[in-house]
Amino acid sequence: MGETQPRAQWRRWLGLLVLVLIVAAVAGWAQSYYSKTFFYLDDVKYFKYEDSGSGTVEYRALFGRGSPVYVHKYESDRVIEAEGERYQIHGKEGMSGEWEPYAVVYPDGTEFRVEPFGQDGFQVFDQAGEWVLPPAVIQVGLGNKISDPDSPRYFPADIAAASDEAFHQPNGSVGFFLLAVALFIFNWFSFRYEAFQRFMFHISPSNLMVSDPEPSDFYFFMCKVGGIFGMGFSLWIFFAHAL
Repeated sequence: MGETQPRAQWRRWLGLLVLVLIVAAVAGWAQSYYSKTFFYLDDVKYFKYEDSGSGTVEYRALFGRGSPVYVHKYESDRVIEAEGERYQIHGKEGMSGEWEPYAVVYPDGTEFRVEPFGQDGFQVFDQAGEWVLPPAVIQVGLGNKISDPDSPRYFPADIAAASDEAFHQPNGSVGFFLLAVALFIFNWFSFRYEAFQRFMFHISPSNLMVSDPEPSDFYFFMCKVGGIFGMGFSLWIFFAHAL
């Protein structure tokens, strides 16, 4: 008995240390992941890589996808440099006092008018004033896409969105991340700890008016089953909505 208690305490402290390290690692990852913003060009997700401090910002995609994209900032204009080509974005001061793009000029001189629409979105019009929609894309096989060969490689709204960080999208959803973590912890306790299972049993409204209720073996079994499905559901929320 003299060796059992110290060993149990050592295991508890070790488990607590591991838990603290896991929480710290997850918190560090979440802070790094959700503090980033991104934009899409040609279906490639770009993040800020380096700010030169002289008005030029470099963006890169993960895992070496795509080529680096450079955004050159001027007083009322932006220039997007991608694949060796330069796209000009003329802007103006919006109603909120912030810079807003209003025209995108392609390397061949083709110009599109872009107008803010909704939350961080744009409507696009050609030189004749006709409304322009994103080109249709057909999925062929795994990871292969075919788009309209007559349409520009980069849609004007995507170039306008890339021109300023105010229009970049948040990287994932912090709310869904916290929801997934909370659900996973709750269902892990429901699966693993009998004391928690008993606590949930006794606070159930159906048992509040019963004198000295006791959970059955079937209840404990269903707690474990529900915990497994609940953890699976929390993982689905994380991968489908939090990332």
